[in-house]
Amino acid sequence: MQTTEKTSSLVITDGIMPMDHRSRVKSLESPSPRRRRLAEEGQVNLCVKYTIFSVNVIFWIVGGAVLAIGIWGMVEKRNLSSGVARLTNVDNSVLAVVMDPMLIFVVVGLLIFLLSFCACLGSLRENTCLLSFFSYSLVFIFVVEIAGGVLVYIYKDSIEQALGKGFRTAIVRYIEDSDLQFIVDEIQMGLKCCGSQTYTDWNENRYFNCSSPSARACGVPHSCCLSASASYTQEMVLNTQCGFHAISMKQDEARDRIYVRGCQSSIVEWINNNMYLIGGVFVGAVILQIMALCFARKMINDIELIKAYW
Repeated sequence: MQTTEKTSSLVITDGIMPMDHRSRVKSLESPSPRRRRLAEEGQVNLCVKYTIFSVNVIFWIVGGAVLAIGIWGMVEKRNLSSGVARLTNVDNSVLAVVMDPMLIFVVVGLLIFLLSFCACLGSLRENTCLLSFFSYSLVFIFVVEIAGGVLVYIYKDSIEQALGKGFRTAIVRYIEDSDLQFIVDEIQMGLKCCGSQTYTDWNENRYFNCSSPSARACGVPHSCCLSASASYTQEMVLNTQCGFHAISMKQDEARDRIYVRGCQSSIVEWINNNMYLIGGVFVGAVILQIMALCFARKMINDIELIKAYW
């Protein structure tokens, strides 16, 4: 007499698995004895599961912090009087959002937050939909990175010109945007440069323009001064006037007070000199993505193998 044992919705007769379920198991990669035993017990590889969860919890927290900083920065600047002045013109308001460095924080933070959340919840709940979304997103990001690297190599001259144009735009918005001001100052002090092509580019800023009634007229920011110590008085108070009237000087005369080399060429030179470092960071990021993708696919296969035994 035949004995029938019900496991979930699957009916196994005399310990023999029906043909349709056996075909589902065979359609998966050939499992090892240990994986087959875990699948029969309805259990995924716990090491893979909790590695995905624990690592992505860290990224989830980091992504949330980056997103919060970006949103706080954008909202805070909109509450300033300079933000109100920008919103009086539609084109300027759009430009303010696009050129806002905090927008990068928002986009990157949101991307990390969403992907790590899907990985955490997908691994914890053993949800193949969330894990598949996570893995396919990693593949998409990987393809975008490779395509971006190829495009940068092909159109490096156009990108260099766009870099110079972006820096000139930052010069124009130097006073209105505190984040751009910080970035420009750090670049000029770090790379010992001033302006985009040359120090006279600061004439494009309405506050540093020679026709401006401002006290900064015909001047450059203190970050253009020859050294960090030159920007401070003997009492270690920031001397913001060290670059005053520098634009009206001839280049040989200005060279004794400020950096006269443009930042566009300095940035390109820095990138060329640190190509191995940049490449190492890129390769490291790619390796992390490949490892995350392999772990996610491994867990998805384990879940599918378990389903095949239901």
